Amino acid sequence: MSEHAKYSPRRFQPQAEAALADPVLRQNFRGAMDYLRAKRRDAFADPREESAVRDAAEQIRQRCLSRLPDLLEQLEANCERNGIRVHWAQTPDEANAIILRIAQKHGVSSIVKGKSMVSEEVGFNHEMARHGIRCLESDMGEFIVQLDGDTPSHIIMPAIHKNKQEVSDTFA
Repeated sequence: MSEHAKYSPRRFQPQAEAALADPVLRQNFRGAMDYLRAKRRDAFADPREESAVRDAAEQIRQRCLSRLPDLLEQLEANCERNGIRVHWAQTPDEANAIILRIAQKHGVSSIVKGKSMVSEEVGFNHEMARHGIRCLESDMGEFIVQLDGDTPSHIIMPAIHKNKQEVSDTFA
């Protein structure tokens, strides 16, 4: 199975059932979500304000999604104007091949990368390792799950599924 196949929709049900059956994992998420809800409650004492901000953010998201092709072309033009080369890929294999070619062209033996769900979805770290290129995560949460041979469970907080003891054990 390819690395990106583990994100297949048909695998969701058994993975969800296994996660729900794990009492430690459920407790970890419950604690993290309670903490985040308290932080949100502190930031938005007025539920109407929170709702208004959420609605405005959703409108912005929907507007951007409706214009996504144009916005991506605008991003590409701005990047290129600033000396950044943009590459487009339609498949995980194509994305990995582009980066592998660049890395090999420059004799790269290791890559330090920031948090990216796209790189998780295309199996980037594993594909680079298959070609002798080591990837090191610069984001602490991503680094924790990398050390554990795990995968991120949240786009913003990749190690939210781990409690303090599990993280401590990872670094010990």
